[in-house]
Amino acid sequence: MRNRGGNGKCKKHGHEFGPCTCAMGRLPRLVEPTILLLLAEGGRKHGYQLLEEANELVVTDGEIDTGIIYRTLRALEANGMVTSEWGPGTKGPSRRVYEITAHGRSHLEDWGTVLARLSDRTAELATSLRQAAGGRPAKRSG
Repeated sequence: MRNRGGNGKCKKHGHEFGPCTCAMGRLPRLVEPTILLLLAEGGRKHGYQLLEEANELVVTDGEIDTGIIYRTLRALEANGMVTSEWGPGTKGPSRRVYEITAHGRSHLEDWGTVLARLSDRTAELATSLRQAAGGRPAKRSG
């Protein structure tokens, strides 16, 4: 699973520290809560801006695919969590601009609860995996 070249770096991205998650299968990139967070913190944004900012927050070493951003935005809008309208582009054609709704903010809070619980369970799983592989248990912070 380690996507390493001879120099200890990821062959695809050049990561140096820790195992690269590029080859870890379908690890979730948590696109939905990331989009909602970006809209809640930064106000109205267009899709490409969300893509750029989401890739800075991505939880794996790979980048988020453009299509996933737009599919997620369409689903969020269909479920009343974001709204959109066409706005003028700074350079070039008009762009669809997205904004979070009250329902989206409530859903974002739900994501916070779910991810906190998932984080605890993931830490337990990581410890078990290291022990099963013959490694030392991970040090717990806090």
